Amino acid sequence: MINYLYYKTRFLDYIPGTISWLVLIAPIIIAATYPTWIAIFVIIFDFYWLVRAIIFGGYLISGYLRIKRDCRVNWITRMKKLKKNPKLYLWSLIEQKEKAGYFERKRLAIEIRKAKKALKIGFLDWEKIFQVVILPTFKEPLQVLSASINSYLNAEWPNNRLIVVVAMEEREGEEIHPKAKALQEEFGGKMHKFMITYHPADIVGELKGKGANSSWAAGILKKYLSSQKIADENILVSNFDADTRVHPKYFSCLTYKYIIHPKRRFRSFQPIPLYSNNIWQVPSINRLVAFSSSFWQMIESTRPYRMVNFSSQAMSWRTLKDINFWDKTIVSEDSRQYYRAFFKYAGDHQTVPISCPVYMDAVLGKNWWLSLKNQYLQKRRWAWGIEHFPYFVRESHRHKDIPRWEKLVQIFRMIEGHINWATASLLIAFTIWFPFVFHPEFRTDVLGHNLPIFARYLLMLTWAGIIISATISTLLLPPRPRHYSPAKYIEMVLQWFLIPISAVIFGSLPAIEAQTRLMIGKYLGFWVTPKDTVAKTANPASR
Repeated sequence: MINYLYYKTRFLDYIPGTISWLVLIAPIIIAATYPTWIAIFVIIFDFYWLVRAIIFGGYLISGYLRIKRDCRVNWITRMKKLKKNPKLYLWSLIEQKEKAGYFERKRLAIEIRKAKKALKIGFLDWEKIFQVVILPTFKEPLQVLSASINSYLNAEWPNNRLIVVVAMEEREGEEIHPKAKALQEEFGGKMHKFMITYHPADIVGELKGKGANSSWAAGILKKYLSSQKIADENILVSNFDADTRVHPKYFSCLTYKYIIHPKRRFRSFQPIPLYSNNIWQVPSINRLVAFSSSFWQMIESTRPYRMVNFSSQAMSWRTLKDINFWDKTIVSEDSRQYYRAFFKYAGDHQTVPISCPVYMDAVLGKNWWLSLKNQYLQKRRWAWGIEHFPYFVRESHRHKDIPRWEKLVQIFRMIEGHINWATASLLIAFTIWFPFVFHPEFRTDVLGHNLPIFARYLLMLTWAGIIISATISTLLLPPRPRHYSPAKYIEMVLQWFLIPISAVIFGSLPAIEAQTRLMIGKYLGFWVTPKDTVAKTANPASR
């Protein structure tokens, strides 16, 4: 009997990779017969990326300024004023808006609009909000976990309303027990509740990964929260990676943006991940990849209408219960949360950016080669987010309650993002040479003679965006460890000359591999980035 569902699903698996390979192969075929067409394409494509680099440079500056602004605000004081007299507080925001500059006025206008709507349904009492952190771990060093948990205790949030759940994996072996005991001795009694859960190995139907572990921990947590009789809407859950440390204002900023949002139940909350815990210690190209990943999230935070959950994130307990916690069967459980909530709430779901960042580790192996290898594997795992495409298309067909246009926009953004990820760097690096390889005489043509000149000047202008990135990366650096000389800053700037190599090796190649694997059915399992050293940087409070 023919399994039509299987073949329908496999057909969807082929679409992203097929498009990417066609985009990569088509210029070679066309160049062999119509070199002029490819020359024109190169000029248009390079000009497109010039404009894109300039626009994204503006977004990046905006994202950086939002981080600086949100990290200066005293969110606790603002919430106290809000609780004391909501209408008076709202009026104070309106007065601030009148005196603010253009960009701050726009931001305040959005905040005021949300606050007015929330006022009608009632603000939540911030002093009843509990912060829960679920910290899934597999073979993470004790020092990494301890550093992360200490950052939660040192944050500007009452520890008596902090709950931390360290979610361990039984498949890690006997070594988890002394680690659990050490954590319990260090942190037990320092917060409202410190819990350790043990996810059983080899549960049928589960993929060994963060989603399954987090869901198991949530099931244990559910029993405890029920016994405490805490209202679901008063619980905010941050699902972090094991190395995630928070900015001191993260919890208070998250709480404020949650309690003033009129649709808080239907929203995810996404902090900006800065991969800087160990940034001074990693090789140059790994630093470059780390900064590029952080910068993309900063850019996306300025466009919340298209932002999707990534890595460390937060939702209310009520929302998590609505969507049955986390998907236990996939690698990219973080962004799947966004799509699951999108369908659960009939399209009424968005991600709210939290500009108070969280700090994570850049990839660092035991030696230079392992650092590069692990970096590639991490990027391939992130690119495996293309696995959401077949899921989203199938669910879109089932959910007739969501306007077709909204579903098409989501599909387009997903495909466009992954195709660009897989192809753009390769096209920029190699397409310009195709006409000359197949037609050496093309160099004597007017267009052929001027093509390298046009391309060179256009791409030189894109360095404006790279200069912006280099400047902001320097401003975001944690304090320099004493054993590094000031000359290390020069390396931090010069590393940006490696961007063309990094974009191909750690951008396009892992993305095209992930899409090809989806095509041929060689699916990825969950791969945990090894933590071979403990990041020795300053506390986030000093950044």
